[in-house]
Amino acid sequence: MNVTLLLLQHLFPEWSITVDREGVWRASGRVLISSSTVAGLCDLLRTADPAGMERAARLLEGPR
Repeated sequence: MNVTLLLLQHLFPEWSITVDREGVWRASGRVLISSSTVAGLCDLLRTADPAGMERAARLLEGPR
């Protein structure tokens, strides 16, 4: 399984995140978003769920 996919699924548990065989990334939650790149998906997630993106950033930073 794709490590990036696993990480995104962990960071955004309220979203169902997948990547298909053609490399299209999708996230479904309050809305359905898709992108041909993981960076594009993250940009769309930031717009669709700013609080979720902030929480994910805090998780990645770890304890201070």
